[in-house]
Amino acid sequence: MAAQANLDVAFGQRPTINPLTARLTGNVAGVMKVFNRCGWQAEPDSGTSLLHQYSLMAGQGVPGKGD
Repeated sequence: MAAQANLDVAFGQRPTINPLTARLTGNVAGVMKVFNRCGWQAEPDSGTSLLHQYSLMAGQGVPGKGD
């Protein structure tokens, strides 16, 4: 349920104000390129001990992207 709540906040009608936490595995560099092309930025989440956990930020949450 927490994942659904994160998705609702990230992809809702209002602007994204909080990063979306996600686990990325596989070709992470390729996925990060796709995110960048779509105006998203993925940063390794340094505040956790979980492997492959990233914070995703869209548009206005990323310096130089969006409003």
